[in-house]
Amino acid sequence: MQRSGLRHTLCPRQVVLRPERRGEVTADITRILGADRKERVGAAERTRRREAKQVTFPDLAWDHFHWERERRLGSSDHPEAAGRYRETRAAFEARYGEILGEYWSIREPSGVAVTRKPAPALLRLVLDDRLRFHRATDWVTRDCPPVADLLFRCETVAIKITEVLRHASETIALRRVLAVASGLLGFLDRAGDTAAIADPLPVVREQRRELDAIDEYYQRAGSRIGRILYTWGMVMGLAVLAGLLAAFVLPLWLWGPLDWSDRGVQIFLVSYGGGAMGAFISVLQRMATEKFTIHYDLGKRSLYILGSYRPVLGAVFGVFTYFLLASHLLQTEDPAGERALFFYGAVAFVAGFSERFTKVLVKGVEARFDPGSRSKQAQDPPDS
Repeated sequence: MQRSGLRHTLCPRQVVLRPERRGEVTADITRILGADRKERVGAAERTRRREAKQVTFPDLAWDHFHWERERRLGSSDHPEAAGRYRETRAAFEARYGEILGEYWSIREPSGVAVTRKPAPALLRLVLDDRLRFHRATDWVTRDCPPVADLLFRCETVAIKITEVLRHASETIALRRVLAVASGLLGFLDRAGDTAAIADPLPVVREQRRELDAIDEYYQRAGSRIGRILYTWGMVMGLAVLAGLLAAFVLPLWLWGPLDWSDRGVQIFLVSYGGGAMGAFISVLQRMATEKFTIHYDLGKRSLYILGSYRPVLGAVFGVFTYFLLASHLLQTEDPAGERALFFYGAVAFVAGFSERFTKVLVKGVEARFDPGSRSKQAQDPPDS
């Protein structure tokens, strides 16, 4: 009996599960394994996306070089790099956009390319596609400093182009830069191992002249693009003024004491709009007569902002002129009847159109309240 009890203690009784319980345990194990697999797949996907965001053009040039060698020679010193070239290219294009043009060196892992990343569909009226010039040429140009210097200048010109130009002019200029860089890399590929002793000066001089022509094209196109961006900025400023006016006036009209038949309200609105339109027309007229100078190298966003300020300033000048004349500080008389609306609208338009006119009004008010400023104005040189 003692042996039997000892055997029963050392060998515990086998647990037998009921059929329905057996199915529940199986389902639990399947659910746990499935969740673990999903977690592993999710972690791998997150790692892949993180690595894709970190792909650079030198990485693509390195993998392309070994892929090209394996395709031409049948073998590669780095087969893993050759095998993942397509994946690296897809990750690079996902980050920077489609590759529009490219040139790859056959001697070293080097190359140049231009990519285009489309702007969001809802913002294409305001934003243009993002073009970019990519260069990885340090390996192939290490024995030819003149070519390396000119390729560096290619990248500098490309940066100016992408920050200032837009649409067709930007695409044309960048493709021309790509052609210059491709010609320089082609010279190094043709020279082969003799690149260190070959005379690169004729090729460098020829490509430098082409790069100078691209720079001149950039300056001409930049001046035109700058004016277009400044004009669009003024249109945005007019839209902002209209929005602000609606935000303040409509609630007062619907739930407040505002009366559209009030002559003061009408004159205020006419002065507000007349000053803004005067500033807008003033800039357009100066652009047509080539008397308007704009610093296009400030960049697209800065030109939009600077242009939007102009109608706002004109609206302020128009309202200021209305307040000044209506207060009779300059001893002016209000026109009678229906002429008042046209009078204040015309004066507000002139105030927005001509900054010199507004300065004269401001100096007149200053002289009225500060008689000592009259002698100071007499000593100051006139505005040029």
